[in-house]
Amino acid sequence: MPSSVKDRFTVDFEYIFFFVKSKKYYFEQQFEEHLTEEGKLRNKNREGKSKGYPFGNRFSDGKRTFYGEQGRNKRAVWQVTTKPFKESHFAVFPPDLIETPIKAGCPENGIVLDPFMGSGTTGLSALKQNKRFIGIELNPEYIKIAEARIKPYLKQIQLNSEEAVLETII
Repeated sequence: MPSSVKDRFTVDFEYIFFFVKSKKYYFEQQFEEHLTEEGKLRNKNREGKSKGYPFGNRFSDGKRTFYGEQGRNKRAVWQVTTKPFKESHFAVFPPDLIETPIKAGCPENGIVLDPFMGSGTTGLSALKQNKRFIGIELNPEYIKIAEARIKPYLKQIQLNSEEAVLETII
């Protein structure tokens, strides 16, 4: 949430720290559509079809940069709308904020570490992307909130796994 200070500029962004264990690490490049000043997609032609530029996602002719079908490389500053949360936790962030870093930095069935689990947003987002997570939280009230939030999703995963086993047996 932007601060409501009057004696300095409002800070309306937060840093996200992206840690890895080794020099060689997994990273899935993320893309965003590139818009022109007129608000039209830069990587589409007049009919709305992709131009399909050669040389992968991007190439330059020395004067201009062109973007391929996937769009341009995702930027470091994102606009993420806040979402209400009814439980008594004062620092819940929207799931949209963590989905991109999890997708970019963790392979399927990989493990996401959240050392300040709070209400469990990171764990829930990791599970929804078929990733495992380790959550660390000191406050017992927040642990209850996170467990209540994650438990229904874990039951759904378990149900889907049992259905897959039944299909294999039959």
